[in-house]
Formats: sequence, structure tokens, C-alpha cells
Amino acid sequence: MTDSQLAKPKRSHAFLLKVGLAVAVLVFALVIGLNKFKEIMIGKAIANMPETANPVTALTVGSSEWTPVIETTGLVRPNQGAMLSSQASGTIKRIYVKSGQAVKKGDVLVELDNAVEEATLKASEAQLPSVRLTYQRYANLIKSQSVSQTELDSAKAAYDQLVANINSLKASIERRKILAPFDGITGIVQVNEGQYISAATEIVRVEDISSMKVDFSVSQNQLEDLHIGQKVTATSDARTGETFAAKVTAIEPAVNKSTGLIDVQATFAPEDGKKLLSGMFTRLRLALPTERNQIVVPQVAITYNMYGELAYVLMPLSDEDKEKLKDNENLSKMYRAQQITVFTKDRQGIYAQLKGNEVKVGDILVTGGQQRLSNGSLVVISDKDGVGTVQPAEKTNL
Repeated sequence: MTDSQLAKPKRSHAFLLKVGLAVAVLVFALVIGLNKFKEIMIGKAIANMPETANPVTALTVGSSEWTPVIETTGLVRPNQGAMLSSQASGTIKRIYVKSGQAVKKGDVLVELDNAVEEATLKASEAQLPSVRLTYQRYANLIKSQSVSQTELDSAKAAYDQLVANINSLKASIERRKILAPFDGITGIVQVNEGQYISAATEIVRVEDISSMKVDFSVSQNQLEDLHIGQKVTATSDARTGETFAAKVTAIEPAVNKSTGLIDVQATFAPEDGKKLLSGMFTRLRLALPTERNQIVVPQVAITYNMYGELAYVLMPLSDEDKEKLKDNENLSKMYRAQQITVFTKDRQGIYAQLKGNEVKVGDILVTGGQQRLSNGSLVVISDKDGVGTVQPAEKTNL
């Protein structure tokens, strides 16, 4: 076989490779072209589609009154309260009071055994007439110089000492009686008859709950906002859903050196105080002068991003938008959402007080559906009330 005959198959093989490569390139170009054409057609279809209106809830902003408050915490205390204890050690002779009993000032609650003191008192009182008679006789005899002044002084000293001992014994006997220091209600009696107790052993608590108070503290920077008679409202976890009315009745005239705060006391209304117990933890709100013509909105109308607080104000449609959407049955409820920056001055419950002129009376503010919005979005107002725009009803004493 000659060289020319061998070269023919090689040339045929190279030709086939070139043809295959050309076909592959053509197919690849065709696929890219089809995809590009598809994107163009989809883009045209989207461009020709009507703009989607995002459903939102909204409210019209109005002016209202706003009462700023100072928020703090405090502890409830009775008008008077004390844990009674004995000043001396001894055995409980008798318990006259029951747990939870109403008592009057001076009532004997518990009595310690005082038999020894009673016996010593009787012995001293038995000696008193003889010693008194001796002193009186010497006082008469001194006039006739029948006794010396020294004898008279000794007789007087003996009489005075015996009288003092008798008074001391009577006081000691009284100290072994636990008396109610004021009108009130007793707590749980913590001793038993026949029990030996030492001095300072806790026996029973007595509390005057006729006028319950609450002690709390506020920053000294807020001193100018405090005044006697100021309205205070309190809530307690132990009384869920209830509020209790009180008024400031005392302001400490000096700053607490330990805390740097001003100590304040408020007194509850009698009907509210009966529902509270001494030592209860309460959350307090002190009312400040009411501000009028304020912009107050639900807190759900305010959104946040890394730059601060935002809100969406609804703006009327342009004539061009109205022409495009003239066939839409909800045209009268459609607006454009304009994103604005707002600044919160105060917050209470579900409401927020705004400062500045970013939001004005009469503006329509979005209260729900903001997560789907951007600046300039087309929106339609829903007929439903926005969630979190109405204060939930609760029992109140105000």
C-alpha cells in the first residue's frame, strides 16, 4: 500500500471531527439564543402585567391628649406593722390571741410565766407598811430631837429603796406581757404555751392595714416632677389584670446616699389597700401633667432598621396611576406608600408618642403589612382592623 492510500483515511477522520465540532457549537449557540429570547419575552410579559397592590391596614392620624408617666417599682407596707418579740427569756404561760385576730392597742396577746416576780412583789409590798411607818415616826421624832438626822435619812432611804424595788418588779411583770402596740390584725402565732423562749424570739406580727402605703424611689433628676398629691397607679403580679390607685403623701427631703435616688411614699385608696398585702412587689406609674394636641400612634405602625425608626405614610395616587388602574374595583382604597423616619418621645402600652413633624394630623399611617412594602409600593387598604391598634379591655379602678 502506497503512502497516498494511507493518507486518505486520516483526512476523512479530521473532516468528521471538524463537522462534529461545528454542529456542537451551533447547538450551544442555539440554546443560548433560545434562553435569551425566553428572558426577553418574560420581561415583556412582566412589564405588561398590572402592578400588584399589597394589602395593608391603616389609620388616620389625629391629635390626642397624652399623659407622660414616671415608671418605677415599689414595695407595699402597712400603715404600721411590727413583729413582736419578748424583751426577756422565759416560759410561755398563756396565749390570749389567735392567728388572724383583730386586736386593739394595749390588748395582752401573750404572757410569760411571772410567778417568781409576783411572789417577790408580794413580799416587798408586805414590807412596805412597816418601812413607811418607821420613816413617818422618825420624821415626827426629829422635831423633838429624839432621833438623829442620820437615823431619819436611813429610814427615808430604806423606804425609797423599797418603793423603787416594788416599781421595778411591777415593770418586770409588765415586760413579761406582750401587748398590741396599735390596733390591727395579728399574723400567725409562732410560739406555743409551755414553750421556753429567749429574748428577741419572734412571737407574732401585728399590722395596721387601715391605710396601706407603697415605698419607692425615683431619680433625683425627676424631683421637679414630683409633688404631694400626685396620682400614682400600681399593678402587681399577685393581682393580675387589676390596677390600684394611690397618691404621693411623702417625699424624702434628702437624697439617699446609698442609691442616689429620692425616696417617696404613696398611700392607696382604702378600697384598693384592702386587696394588697405588706411586702407585695408592685410596678408604679406616676402621672405627669397632661400634654395636649399630641401625635399618638399604635406602636405597630413603627418599624425598625439599622438606621432607626420608620413608618409608612400613604400618599394619593398620581393621575398616571389612576389612569392605569381605572378599571380596578378597589381604586378608591389604593395609595402609594412613602417611607419616612420618625422619632419616639414616649411609649405606653400599645401606643407611642411621636415628636417632630414627620407625621401630621390627617396623615394615613400603615399599621399592618409593612414587611411587604418598600418606598413607593402600591397598596390597598384592607377593611379589617389592624392587630395591636386597639387597647385590650381590662379591669381597672381608675
